[in-house]
Amino acid sequence: MVDDATKKARVLIEALPFLKRFHHQFMVVKLGGEPIEDPAVLDSLLTDLVWLEQVGVRPILVHGGGKSISRAMEQAGITPVFHQGRRVTDAKTIEIVAREVERLNAHIVDRILALGGSAIGMFPPKHRLIAGEVLDPALGLVGHPTGVDRELLTRFTSRGLIAVVPPLSITGDGRLLNTNADDIALAVATGMSAEKLVFCSNVPGVLLDPKDPSSRLSSLSEVEVRDLIAKGVIRDGMLPKVESCIAALEAGVRKIHIVDARIPHALLLEIFTAEGIGTELRLAAQTAEQQMTPTQRLRR
Repeated sequence: MVDDATKKARVLIEALPFLKRFHHQFMVVKLGGEPIEDPAVLDSLLTDLVWLEQVGVRPILVHGGGKSISRAMEQAGITPVFHQGRRVTDAKTIEIVAREVERLNAHIVDRILALGGSAIGMFPPKHRLIAGEVLDPALGLVGHPTGVDRELLTRFTSRGLIAVVPPLSITGDGRLLNTNADDIALAVATGMSAEKLVFCSNVPGVLLDPKDPSSRLSSLSEVEVRDLIAKGVIRDGMLPKVESCIAALEAGVRKIHIVDARIPHALLLEIFTAEGIGTELRLAAQTAEQQMTPTQRLRR
């Protein structure tokens, strides 16, 4: 009994310097993919967010829509069409996207409330949080974020509310645009000068060998990322994500993390322990630890 209590105390003590560093800092968390469909995984992540808010961090959650949108389109007799990884969105499709995303946004808010937290859904046009423009006319109503209402987010988060941000942006004339959730998260993190941006999905991080989870790299600078891209280690779906991450780091986001949301309380383990469980992306710095090779920094 005493040993268990001592271990718990050590965990709290280990978290103390991180708590001090992140107090009143913005932390943007993006959740998408399969984990958002799993009630247990979703509740685990939302519990972490509630805990973060209670200890003085200002979390902002950005979520995707994903499979529920495709299912709703199929039920409506519409075949989803993708071009370069993005969903082609006409007027009928944006109605379905907006409906499904609003439903998911409300569900996440309800779960946060049930878990003892406070939250607000930042759904447009009521909350014109993310300004956007059409990314490519060939894609239809697909958006690219052009701005974030920093004052609006600051107002809500300073009241103890977890802002839940959907993958939608809005044009100056009020048109909703289907917008990639990763792009929204990067725009929010950059616009809020976030201390951290965390991508939570079913990917454990950057792997030297995609088939070997034990080859995960715990920390990478943008220089090392570019080297791994040149060598073909980072490729396919991970490539645009890390390239966007580098742009966000260069725009002022301090650190970016990629973690597997399926691990219970993955967010807290990555942020508040010295070892972490995912991959941390950062700008290059001249410290002895950061000059170690990626392989030397592999967690055993």
